[in-house]
Amino acid sequence: MDYTDLKPGVTFIYEGQPHLVISGQFHRMQMRKAVMRANIRNIKTGQILQKTFTASDQFDSADVERLGVQYLYHDGDLYHFMDKTTFEQLQASKEILGENVKYLNEDLEVALLMYDNNPIQLILPQHVNLKVIEAPMAIKGDSVTNTFKTVTCENGIKVSCPLFIKEGDILKINTETGDYVERAT
Repeated sequence: MDYTDLKPGVTFIYEGQPHLVISGQFHRMQMRKAVMRANIRNIKTGQILQKTFTASDQFDSADVERLGVQYLYHDGDLYHFMDKTTFEQLQASKEILGENVKYLNEDLEVALLMYDNNPIQLILPQHVNLKVIEAPMAIKGDSVTNTFKTVTCENGIKVSCPLFIKEGDILKINTETGDYVERAT
């Protein structure tokens, strides 16, 4: 594997340790070779590093397992999941799972990337359904143009959506962008 393969979510061996790519971006300056600037997290220690990789860098991939799980609940900093095949319960800290935990609601089916039987990353479905718990009233006359309002969904997520959305509606939210997709039926 070379530096062009380092995309978010990819695991690889760097300096003898397994690392996970958090984010990465190609940079090419005039009259120079392209480089990849990446934020990587050491899977074993949790340390986050900012590194620059060039075309001469070669890596081995780290063996990770993708496990289908169901989210159960959280208590404090720990989030609990159940393996859908063995019914074994797993737990992971918010520090490991990252900002994706804000989209979790009971019984949501997600995937966990595992390394040495330890969770290293949470993978959400592309869309989740969340209930609106707070929505300001639309003012008559606002509908002349394509305007939006900000509503609060369960888990405290704020989403910009059309004026017709009201409290109690279920919204389909894109987990990659955090944007409103449609009203779920």
